[in-house]
Amino acid sequence: DWYCDANGVGGNWCPEVDLVEVNQISWHATMHGCSKPYSSGSCDHGGYGVRFGQGHNDFGIGSDFAIDTTKPFVASLSFTDPGVAVSAHQGGRSTAQHIQDASNVRDALNEGMVLTMSYWGSSSMGWLDSPPCSSDPAQCPASVTLSDISVSSGSSPSPSPAPGPSPSGCPGSRSACDCAWTQSGAKCGLEDGSECFCRCCCPFKASGYLCQWRSEFLDIVVQGCV
Repeated sequence: DWYCDANGVGGNWCPEVDLVEVNQISWHATMHGCSKPYSSGSCDHGGYGVRFGQGHNDFGIGSDFAIDTTKPFVASLSFTDPGVAVSAHQGGRSTAQHIQDASNVRDALNEGMVLTMSYWGSSSMGWLDSPPCSSDPAQCPASVTLSDISVSSGSSPSPSPAPGPSPSGCPGSRSACDCAWTQSGAKCGLEDGSECFCRCCCPFKASGYLCQWRSEFLDIVVQGCV
């Protein structure tokens, strides 16, 4: 056996799916695609994904944050098509974002990847938590607990899509949003409900729309501009 990733750590190159790269300040979920034959030149070193924390009030130390990282929380990632819904839950509080397109790692996932967990620190962790951190002395606790880990397949039986949403089923109100079933990675508009996402789109500034969609299966709300 040997280890590989999109940055050639250990001298081997391959696609890399970073589900939870995290400390108490920041959480990154990043997709690193590679084309064959795998090499430094064919791999996306920086990757494409989402970030929580880093000075924002969604993730950090203390009760002022949506997710207080001094306490246990649940991290959840769901691979839709073509993106990834990423969320954290703690008590009655949650935060969520959406990677719009993960097609660069889809083939690698279909071929099979190994779930790997590691716990480490370094004197240079600015790639993860700067800002707000300007220096990173290695002060990791002796241990960390990862528990209740589960992986489920999209091919497993799942509930049938719910009927069209009621006015109270979408984020916001029907008077403010034009609500309809739509796929999570799609533009605003009607869809057949196959992914069971309720999406509301409202005019947002001059650049486009502020859209939110709720997964009836995952009970999370994600927002992004299209």
